[in-house]
Amino acid sequence: MKIFIFILTILFTLSCSKNSSKEGKQYFIFLGIPNKGVTLYKVTKNNSNKKIYYPLMRLSTNTKILLPIGIYLLANECSSYEFFNDGAKEQKVVLSKVSLQFHNKNKNDSNSNPINGTDNNFRFENLVGNTYNSFCYDPLDGQEHWFTNKSEFDILPGKNVISISGRDIELNLQPSLFSDKKISLWPLTLSSPINTDSSKYFSLPLDLSPKEKKFVISSPVNGTIWLQSGRYQIEVNGSKKIISIKDFSNYEIKLGVIRIVSPKNFPIEERLKAGGQPIFAYINEKVLFRLNTDYPAFPGKYRVTLEGTEIEKYVDVSENQVSEVKTRGALVISPPCLEKYDKCHPPSRITIHINRMPFVLMTVMTDMPFLVFDQKYEYGIEGIKGIFKNLNASEDSVKTDKLGRVKIKWEIRYTSGNIKTDFVRFEAKNGNVFGKSIDLMFFKPDEIYLPEGDFWLSYFVGDQNLVLPKTKFDLSLAGGATKEIVVPIYTQKAPDGQLSEKNKDSSAFSTKTTLSPIKD
Repeated sequence: MKIFIFILTILFTLSCSKNSSKEGKQYFIFLGIPNKGVTLYKVTKNNSNKKIYYPLMRLSTNTKILLPIGIYLLANECSSYEFFNDGAKEQKVVLSKVSLQFHNKNKNDSNSNPINGTDNNFRFENLVGNTYNSFCYDPLDGQEHWFTNKSEFDILPGKNVISISGRDIELNLQPSLFSDKKISLWPLTLSSPINTDSSKYFSLPLDLSPKEKKFVISSPVNGTIWLQSGRYQIEVNGSKKIISIKDFSNYEIKLGVIRIVSPKNFPIEERLKAGGQPIFAYINEKVLFRLNTDYPAFPGKYRVTLEGTEIEKYVDVSENQVSEVKTRGALVISPPCLEKYDKCHPPSRITIHINRMPFVLMTVMTDMPFLVFDQKYEYGIEGIKGIFKNLNASEDSVKTDKLGRVKIKWEIRYTSGNIKTDFVRFEAKNGNVFGKSIDLMFFKPDEIYLPEGDFWLSYFVGDQNLVLPKTKFDLSLAGGATKEIVVPIYTQKAPDGQLSEKNKDSSAFSTKTTLSPIKD
């Protein structure tokens, strides 16, 4: 009898203990695809009524636990679900998923469903040259999580957003129902006749809502980007195209290639020693290209310029073709400074022109190799504007031109009356040198540089009522040579006894001379 009473006492105690352990608690069941995990948070509020999340545990799918009465949050990297456990009934939450489907162009093709169906993830996550990008916001801190070539996402119930191939997918799933939402993606391939590892193309969606975040997806040329249907701007190496991706489409764009070629034996080391920089080119004034490098681009017409200059050429690019833009090398050498001179002025820079126009396309230092395109150019010299010479350039290396130096001695000659020298200038005779310089100021300069060639040194002598024929001196200037010339300056003689020593000093005379208009 005592034994029976003891057994009843134990059973009663255990029953009371069990009931007390369940008091104020209820089971929570988390369901879904096996071996998926989320974090369980306890939700409270501070004095400012702001929610605070306390992590309780890592929770795996197909798990059953007891939870006290309260507010809880389930969260993973892309979604969250908040619920209230009232302690009265069992809570069930199902983890769903979003999966990507990669389609071919033909709706009736057996492969128009996800490729190989059940093996979808393995084939595409491990296939080089296929790109599909996604991102989502962390539900707790709002930080962005980016994914490349991820084809499945675990999504909790409620309202959540995930962006796939640049377009938002808004989700509102039921807590008790499992959902496998399919997102269809369609291929876009840019094919190039030359496979360049360094070249990528970029996709930017256009028809988005104001709230949607725009982001770019990139892929190597001869690779495939998988996109949702819609309008996109595609860019490769600065060339752009707008396309529409439609359901059951397989968009393939054939590219051409631009190659900007330098002369084979261009002396780049000599250029660097002379203070120059490596030479680059621009496409449509925006994208920097290296020389002797293949760049895929959409078919079309492009403006190619040498960096930092207005030297330009237009090139037509055709699909599956390599369009070469050839450059040529040139060098203009300054004359040496002879020992008999105490010093020589440093040579002025060279200016490059086209069609004998005065505007400057490029400015380059003497003694430094440079490049132009395979067109006709002329060069001039800063400080002696108006004189041009045809520029020689080489397809293989560089062609050189030599400058000559003219040292001028301004000689004053006094005359009676109002006779004076009106202007002095250099004029090219013929051949590859042409044009005439602007008027030189008397006594400035005392040294100038000219291209190799034949010139006239011309000046007018006139008075208020009469313009006499201009006087010309022949001047033949060899490249690398220095030639001394005397230029007479006629000016009014001061009255007897009033000629000061200052007037005899040519360096201080006539600096305020007013030049009359040129009259040919």
